[in-house]
Amino acid sequence: MTLIALVSWQVLGVLLGAAIAAVWKIRGLTLAWGIASGGVGGVVGGMLSRIILPPGPLFDGLTIAGAGVGAVVALFIARASIRRERSGTT
Repeated sequence: MTLIALVSWQVLGVLLGAAIAAVWKIRGLTLAWGIASGGVGGVVGGMLSRIILPPGPLFDGLTIAGAGVGAVVALFIARASIRRERSGTT
């Protein structure tokens, strides 16, 4: 894993998080929350993709896709936790 791969996963996650938070109008899902959860999800998704897939030029592109999926999943988790906090249940 290179530093460029790590930064690209994080940048992709931040961009997806910002875009989804801007489009998906939910009370509590602010732009900062979307950027933070998207960035973390992008790095986690990229790392998991890197662990699962073997090294190679084709699979480097798939790790970028894994980072995007990780960012979206992290935003769904953030949305679920915000909804749970608002409703008062645990």
